[in-house]
Amino acid sequence: MIACACGLTMMAQTSGYYTIDEAINSPVIKENKVRSAIIDYQTNLTNRLVKDYNVNMMRNGEVIAITFPADLFFEANETRLSRRADDMLQKIAQFLRVPGFYHAALAMYHDNTGSPQYCKELTDKRIKSIADWFAVNTNSGRYISSFSFGDKDPILENNSMNNRRMNRRLVVFLIPDNVMIDNAKRNLLNKR
Repeated sequence: MIACACGLTMMAQTSGYYTIDEAINSPVIKENKVRSAIIDYQTNLTNRLVKDYNVNMMRNGEVIAITFPADLFFEANETRLSRRADDMLQKIAQFLRVPGFYHAALAMYHDNTGSPQYCKELTDKRIKSIADWFAVNTNSGRYISSFSFGDKDPILENNSMNNRRMNRRLVVFLIPDNVMIDNAKRNLLNKR
């Protein structure tokens, strides 16, 4: 399950989107044939990913949202990536290996432990660490937007350790970009 961070602003603008909604809802795919091909592709990928990840589809099946617990990337109250973060980030980077195939929106959330200012500053620094990792380790930096939401939009009540762990999360939105749309127009998408 994922909560949409509707109307919230991002922490660091990297691709011209000022809100996560703008990132998730762009581009608009008008041609039904192209939209259908993209939805089929995204559905097939989701069906493969759901075995290993917490995956949801958005925008009528055009966008994939993958949710990861923040503790896969960070130790408690830390903003520097943990040693094990590299393996998980490499798994995310595989989706971005073809520049322009996807645009990724990365959204970092926290539980309500600490003041709202502390939670926001923590997620600001954490999402910056992740965006910096992509800038250094991949050629996909310009295809990534990063957003920080502090303790906003919990997916569960913050009334237990497990629920707080679930609220501390990174959500990766895989959004169709120009290369995917072009492949769909040329009937090449399902040949990938």
